[in-house]
Amino acid sequence: MRRVDPRWVLIVALYAAAGLAMAWFLVDSTAIGADLATYQRASRNLWEHGNPYLGAADVGADFRYRYPPLLAMLWPLLALPAVWFALIAACTAFPIWLAIRERGWVGVLPALLLIGPWGQQLLNGNAQAIVIALLAIVPIHARAGAVGLAVATMLKLHPVIGIIWYAGRRQWSSLAWFAGATAFLLLIQAPWLGAFLDYYLTDATATDTVAGLSLRAFGTPVWPLGIAVFTYLAWRHANGRWGWMLNVILQLVALPRVLLVNLALLLAAPLPGRRTR
Repeated sequence: MRRVDPRWVLIVALYAAAGLAMAWFLVDSTAIGADLATYQRASRNLWEHGNPYLGAADVGADFRYRYPPLLAMLWPLLALPAVWFALIAACTAFPIWLAIRERGWVGVLPALLLIGPWGQQLLNGNAQAIVIALLAIVPIHARAGAVGLAVATMLKLHPVIGIIWYAGRRQWSSLAWFAGATAFLLLIQAPWLGAFLDYYLTDATATDTVAGLSLRAFGTPVWPLGIAVFTYLAWRHANGRWGWMLNVILQLVALPRVLLVNLALLLAAPLPGRRTR
């Protein structure tokens, strides 16, 4: 029987300990199906009242619907908890399988490190796993990745991030696919985009930040400077070994809300140097 290298055991233990520490930190905002209930409420408000953001100030800060209308629009197709949790389970397995295929079992170490933020999202029934799975496709497939990135931006991210990635790589065809998919998604959301903009411009709860857990909490100039620095790095090194990782870090820096939870997005950064097909 092959002897296990104690250094490997130590590394795994350290990753797991860090992940469990994050899980402990996030326990107060973890409740099975809490985000599932948020999406269900937003969908009812959209289809019954034309506004998925109604009553946002009346629920806890961690369980307000802050996304564009798309998820609330599609929710009747995913309303059964069994269907939703099966979907996010599949989306959880995909990047882990991809990491193992490309890097071997060492590829699952980030999953151990991020077991806290990702585990919290899975228990809550958050759409984070879907975003991660979509992002994992981006550096692998030119067209499917572009469409996936467009869908991911409609769930949690900002469309400008896709422009930086594809412009930095001079992938103009992929950028066109991304722009076209984004335009189509905006078109089908058009009846409710007014409510989305009104919510973000007039309701203070839309952009609440948990102090100390997001770069935005540090205010000016830290947040804008961090975005500017990583925008440049993501664009300048888009074709390098760490180009996609830098792009994912840019998303983490630019996100206005809880950084700790969104660290799970790092699982969407495949092996450096992968070639796009």
